[in-house]
Amino acid sequence: MTTFIDADAVAGLIGFSSGRAFLAARFRLETQEHFPQPMPTCQRPMKWRRDAVTAWREERGLPAATAPVIPVGSNVILMREARRA
Repeated sequence: MTTFIDADAVAGLIGFSSGRAFLAARFRLETQEHFPQPMPTCQRPMKWRRDAVTAWREERGLPAATAPVIPVGSNVILMREARRA
């Protein structure tokens, strides 16, 4: 079964600090590095196929993301991560 992921999840898979940072680099990645394009849909947020993003990452020899998955709305975790930075 195909899994679709949003910009935040894509960012985590390929090493960007946030979905916003990934979206800022998206055009360059698609045009210069053949990054997979989002699925054609009128729904927002945009969605990408997880398997396509993972294959792109592995093709380039990028390491799997090691950043912790932070649940949305989890201020306690965000504050703890901010203190470490």
